Amino acid sequence: MNFFTNIYDYIIKLAEKKNVTRYLYGLSFIESFIFPIPPDVLLAPIALTRKYNWILIAFNTTLFSVLGGLVGYVIGSYLHDLSILNSFIHKNTFFEVKNLFNQHGFIIIILAGFTPLPFKAFTITAGYMSIQLIPFIIASFIGRAIRFFIVAAIFHYFGKSLANKLKKYFEYIGILITIMIIYIIYAEYF
Repeated sequence: MNFFTNIYDYIIKLAEKKNVTRYLYGLSFIESFIFPIPPDVLLAPIALTRKYNWILIAFNTTLFSVLGGLVGYVIGSYLHDLSILNSFIHKNTFFEVKNLFNQHGFIIIILAGFTPLPFKAFTITAGYMSIQLIPFIIASFIGRAIRFFIVAAIFHYFGKSLANKLKKYFEYIGILITIMIIYIIYAEYF
């Protein structure tokens, strides 16, 4: 029953590899319009290794995330048929995000970039709704930068002790997260 601990160890070892930042930036890029795994999964252990400048890594992760967000925006701006849009975002999620845009405007992009909400839902919906591009880019950069700089700084400065504490409970954390994901999928689709 060390499944999640083994994944944890694998990610820590991956963070030590020579070209790992390429994977981080690629993940950051595609997570903004398609991929459901957040870049924090790699950003945190890379910052933990202290092999790289955590400020530069956080900045580049932000930059690639915003560039991926622009791809999401373009996808949304060319999808005028909601049935095609459903292949990227669940219909209920789309309407929830659309309502958030209508209620809160651009501030929702900053919040979406910072929180664990699926950023791709906001980038694609922003394009679909023809949100102004420059404010979208600025809000995306602010939200993503806040998130990635905080993650990188915490793991760079406090990571070793935090990682050691988390590792003791990683199996329980992994099981809890798996149960939550199954519940969310079940509640969303059934």
